[in-house]
Amino acid sequence: MTRYAIPLLLLSSVAVAQQGKYADPELTANDRAHWAFKPPVRTAVPAAKNAAWGRTPIDAFVLAKLDAAGLKPLPEADKLTLIRRVTLDLTGLPPTAAEVDAFLKDTSPTAYEKVVERLLASPHFGERQASHWLDVVRFAESNGYELDADRPHAWRYRDYVVKCFNDDKPYDRFITEQIAGDEMAAGKNPREVAELLVATGLHRCGQVHQVSGNLDAAVLRQEVLTEMVNGVASAVLGLTVGCARCHDHKFDPISAGDYYRLQAFFADTKYDDVSFATADEKAARKKAADAIGAKMAPIKKQIADIDAPYRTAVGKAKREKLDAKTRAAFETPFDKRTAEQKKLVTDAAPLVKVSWEDVLAALSPADREKRAALREQLHALEAQEPQPTAAAWAIKAGDPAKTFVLRRGDVHRKTVEVTPDFPRVLVSGATQPKSRLELATWLTRPEHPLTARVMVNRIWQSHFGRGIVASANDFGVKGDKPTHPELLDWLAAELVKPTGAKSQAAWSLKHIHRLIVTSATYRQAITLKPDNKLLAGMNRRRLEAEAIRDSVLTAAGTLNRQVGGPSVKVPLEPEVYDLIFTEGEPDGLWPVTPDATQHVRRSVYLFNKRNVRLPMLEAFDQPDTLNSCAVRPVSTFAPQALILMNGPFVHEQAKAMALKLVRDGGNPIEELYRRAFGRVPTNAERRLALVFLREQEETIRDRVKARLPIGVTAEGVDAVRVRALADLCAVVFNTNEFVHIP
Repeated sequence: MTRYAIPLLLLSSVAVAQQGKYADPELTANDRAHWAFKPPVRTAVPAAKNAAWGRTPIDAFVLAKLDAAGLKPLPEADKLTLIRRVTLDLTGLPPTAAEVDAFLKDTSPTAYEKVVERLLASPHFGERQASHWLDVVRFAESNGYELDADRPHAWRYRDYVVKCFNDDKPYDRFITEQIAGDEMAAGKNPREVAELLVATGLHRCGQVHQVSGNLDAAVLRQEVLTEMVNGVASAVLGLTVGCARCHDHKFDPISAGDYYRLQAFFADTKYDDVSFATADEKAARKKAADAIGAKMAPIKKQIADIDAPYRTAVGKAKREKLDAKTRAAFETPFDKRTAEQKKLVTDAAPLVKVSWEDVLAALSPADREKRAALREQLHALEAQEPQPTAAAWAIKAGDPAKTFVLRRGDVHRKTVEVTPDFPRVLVSGATQPKSRLELATWLTRPEHPLTARVMVNRIWQSHFGRGIVASANDFGVKGDKPTHPELLDWLAAELVKPTGAKSQAAWSLKHIHRLIVTSATYRQAITLKPDNKLLAGMNRRRLEAEAIRDSVLTAAGTLNRQVGGPSVKVPLEPEVYDLIFTEGEPDGLWPVTPDATQHVRRSVYLFNKRNVRLPMLEAFDQPDTLNSCAVRPVSTFAPQALILMNGPFVHEQAKAMALKLVRDGGNPIEELYRRAFGRVPTNAERRLALVFLREQEETIRDRVKARLPIGVTAEGVDAVRVRALADLCAVVFNTNEFVHIP
């Protein structure tokens, strides 16, 4: 048993900790022997028995494992399956009917490769890949915890990530900018400075308490540093470094000293919102904001005037319920209250506090209606307030700060002082780094044992549903062993120094995507075997929550394909308000984006508030953004079917789709299947759809006769027919074929 496996209370550091000291445990040869702590070695591509099957070097590695296990790969999937698979995989959107038709008609030997290149060049590629990265860095647009205040500039970091993937920014540069963009900014032009500062938003993705007098500032600062260290360690190193915050890691050769030396790289950083607006831009924004404020002021006064008499009456009624001594204390002027009276007033304050709910209950129906109308006017004006001018959601260097190894992670129990350095097990010899830029340079060295391996494994996972290392955030001793270690190393080496086309840039992520999706391994037919680690067939995968929503919008023909920009707040279901917004007035707490065309943007652009999650996305396993999400869980439970069948979003999109199908003419059933699945219905599906429509129309006409609403108003078309077709569209959205990658 190594010292890293010793129970917590017997850790080696305890003996010296009793003296207020700390010493790192010695590293052994066995500690360094773990496969993930050794630099990747590009092995020779195996000589496959069935060389004709392979399309890229990946296939030779996969086939060697299959041969050794006595297995054979499945045949290549049909062309319809391939275009749906690769389009959903690379962009997160289903192919259009026109794209499917063009591919099916293209009989050239490079037809599939041309589709891949088109998708890699699509602006939607970056949106899809960014969503995976944002999962890993636990990106959200609010602080979390009980206050969960919004972060108005966080979307700029999201857009930075999308752009980097679309531009195929070399991965080493991508990492360096995020870790030390502010240190790289010296001497750059304003546009470059802005991008580099936005990149450091990586360090602001975690939760943070809002500073207040009731919280220990030192503890809050330590939480911030913890989020920074854990974020980089999970995303880039793929190690559970956070386990060493309170004690030497129980399993991996990562000591508490290693942890705090990593933290020392961030000790002098602080959060910063930097504006790049010119003086004229700031003046114009202030003028516009003042104009809106001037319009809002009289409305606020009218609301206050309505509230005032009710607040007074409610407050008086609450005070009358107090005992005589306490009532007398309230009635005594503040400067004349005795010490006892002041205490009575303080203790009784919660009992006489007048809440908005109290005022609402007291309002007369007429005043309540008048007040609600004024609040609507107020919110309409708030929506017109100018957006902040260009700003970076960033960190920057601050005053020098010392770092100590903390006993049990307690900021008030310091032991020895440490300076910035790398985890000892990943280096040999003495190092004396000082800056985050040096940390980034070390992480992106070609021979680094983890950085390239971790990223190519994430890419592999995005295409097969399971990484070569299944524990994508844990390459440590207790993590899963790679199913294809030689292939993992080959891919890591290929990322750092590609051996293919001479024009291929180093650290190109698109190069790795291309190798994978053009391989014969990726192009196999689906296997139904639950344990398919050796990839004798393609794994069937369910779409992520956001991709399901985006697929509904695409099929319905309502998707707004705008790329980038401020995040969108869509209308929430009433139940969400009741569950989340429990304090204050319910209106205005979630200001919906006024432009309705923005409500049908891709899900990556929806405002991601930690404590407010859309029911549809939450039901289909959207991460909670509290911790790094390396692999999304795939659950199956009743609310998923209920939300897809009865949810307001699906019903709204089903109606929009049905209306388009009817107005476009032609055969609506044929077109529905082409939009949803890229194919025409089978004879059996066609018969079932016709029976469903006939029976549904009869039911709806009975509702019309009974003067019941049917939820569709459509000029120039048969509303009953549209309603029935909308129900069929909703049924199609509920099929396994629609929500799975083939």
